[in-house]
Amino acid sequence: MIRLEQFEKRYGEVLAVRPTDLEIRAGEVFVLLGSNGSGKSTILRAVCGLHAPTSGRILVDGLDVVTDGLAVRRRLAYLPQRLSLPALLTGREVLELYAGLGNAVPGRLDAVLEELDLVDAADRATGEYSGGMMQRLGLAITYLRDVDVLLLDEPTLNLDPAGTEGFHEWLRQKHAGGATVLFTSHILHEALHLADRVGVMAGGRLVQVEEVGAFRDRVLGATRVRVVLDRLDDAVVAAAREAGAEDATLLETSFAFKAPPEKRLKVIRAIEQAGALIEELHTETPGWEALAGNHVEDDDAN
Repeated sequence: MIRLEQFEKRYGEVLAVRPTDLEIRAGEVFVLLGSNGSGKSTILRAVCGLHAPTSGRILVDGLDVVTDGLAVRRRLAYLPQRLSLPALLTGREVLELYAGLGNAVPGRLDAVLEELDLVDAADRATGEYSGGMMQRLGLAITYLRDVDVLLLDEPTLNLDPAGTEGFHEWLRQKHAGGATVLFTSHILHEALHLADRVGVMAGGRLVQVEEVGAFRDRVLGATRVRVVLDRLDDAVVAAAREAGAEDATLLETSFAFKAPPEKRLKVIRAIEQAGALIEELHTETPGWEALAGNHVEDDDAN
């Protein structure tokens, strides 16, 4: 449904996205993960035609986003990371404007206000909205139209837990209905719970594309467990290692290790059986540099 063919984007001397090839299947949820400045948003803006490739091309359902831009935009909905709206318009007026521009399904406006919990705020000026309310209004705009492709840039930014779960449920419904979804995030658990495939961006490069199952295994394998103990001696360390602890780091009263998920409880029990009292337990997921395979370069994308 979406194809990048040696897509490259420069802003003057800044190389924001290095030449990239990517195919996103029809009906799949694909997430681009990466830290700020890795190039994720640049790709989304290019797919919806907000800026042309410096070189290469992008196709949506076989249509070139540059030469067939209008036809492409009719097939998709786009939520930017930062939404800018006229502050004097009410939420309802904003939705009426976008419903008219996008030929929304009749009667859909009231339904999305209900879905996004915006009924009580619908007739207030958007200039009075909090960051979370503005994010829900942006999602409401996206919900108005029934399209084949959804492009969502950090869609849960500023949402509270209830709003995030509501978005997750909506996305699952769109997925079940056959929509193709490309969204960006820096939140690992969103990718693990929502995506079919994951792409990791670093320094303007797409450094990894994986099925979500393989990605989950890689994340779990790189996750460290850190326990704070009332004491740490050779017997405790030996018991933990015998139970499966690997790549251990020892501090005065803490012990950090890696282990397959199925062995972690065994390691913790071994520590307790060796006579140590566990005062704190933390899991530490890998940083982007580790997930990206150390491809980050400080002077790459903004």
